[in-house]
Amino acid sequence: MTQGAPGTVTAHLKMTVLSATVAAAAAAAAAGASYAYVDLSLHRMGASATAIGLNAAMPALAWLLTTPLMPTLLRRFDPGAVLRALLVVAMLSPLGFVLSADQDVWMALRFLFGGSLGMVFRLTEYWISAASPDDRRGFNVGLYASAFCAGAAVGAALVPLTGTEGWPTILLIQALVGVALVMLTVAKAAPPRITGAPRISLAKLSASVAVMTALIFGLFESVPYTLMPVYAVTAGLSEDWAAGTVSAFLIGALLFPIPVGALADRVGKPGVLAACGVAGLAVPLILPATLDVPQALMAAMLVWGGAAGSLYTVALAMLADRFRGVDLAAANVAFGTLYAFGALVGPLLHGMAMDWHPPQGLMESSFLLFLVYLSTMFWSFRRMGSRP
Repeated sequence: MTQGAPGTVTAHLKMTVLSATVAAAAAAAAAGASYAYVDLSLHRMGASATAIGLNAAMPALAWLLTTPLMPTLLRRFDPGAVLRALLVVAMLSPLGFVLSADQDVWMALRFLFGGSLGMVFRLTEYWISAASPDDRRGFNVGLYASAFCAGAAVGAALVPLTGTEGWPTILLIQALVGVALVMLTVAKAAPPRITGAPRISLAKLSASVAVMTALIFGLFESVPYTLMPVYAVTAGLSEDWAAGTVSAFLIGALLFPIPVGALADRVGKPGVLAACGVAGLAVPLILPATLDVPQALMAAMLVWGGAAGSLYTVALAMLADRFRGVDLAAANVAFGTLYAFGALVGPLLHGMAMDWHPPQGLMESSFLLFLVYLSTMFWSFRRMGSRP
């Protein structure tokens, strides 16, 4: 088969997506291990809950500050070299966790480690979106999202086996980042380089439904991981069932993105995005009624995880349907920046709502978030003269 034939191109695209997805899953596993390791270590070191929370915010702050640099990096440097350099930073920075017991130093390390991996994820998302054909983009991005979620869960689950003292978990984190580095080096694949300046403004990008979805997802993301167990315990459930809500949400976020992404390729992404938003709105309405039947609560959390995870997947795929080249890179910058902003302020907003009306304030703030999202989405579709 000659170079450039359809079969060769298709095989190359599949290998590109596979390489990027496996590398992202390994990097996500390293990130998941780091969260469990750093938070538990800080607790053992006597850090306050506020200090641990501030430390945990460092990756989101790093994403917020570094994501806008992506188009410049893609223009001025070889994208493959940029990815490898970021992974080297992510591999070396955890060494400081063993070499220093200063909490301020750990904040700087968390910023450096989280920022470098965050840029890896943003570049990978841009790469997969740009490399995927229109009729398969939703599936490919869903595959990436599921692999990312599985990687993060596996990384966190490995920490109890390696412990939170000494070198074992640090070596585990470095090995996982190393897998990503080796995968990208051996595959000799990289995101496409861009030229020129974007033709669309950041303000217009931020007003698009797909980019707005990133903000909503970022604002919501902390609910299942940090506050939902507290909500469940406050409502009278055991700690085991409370912890199970996180697992159920993660299972939904793992299982749903691939079939939902494939469905979006077939029937249209705006309609599927709206359906995910409706599910996100409905769950906080019905969830309080499931507290007396823990199995029903787990089912609700499963759906919530699937809907929320699919929001990110479908919205990310929508960007590449509309934009190409440098404009797609700019769109991914807006997407990643608003997601990071939401991830930074979301925990505070939902925590305040829960303190104001314990514990149902968490359901109320979640419901209002999705209500604003759907209202804005349908207003945008109506303004454009279309509907999902």
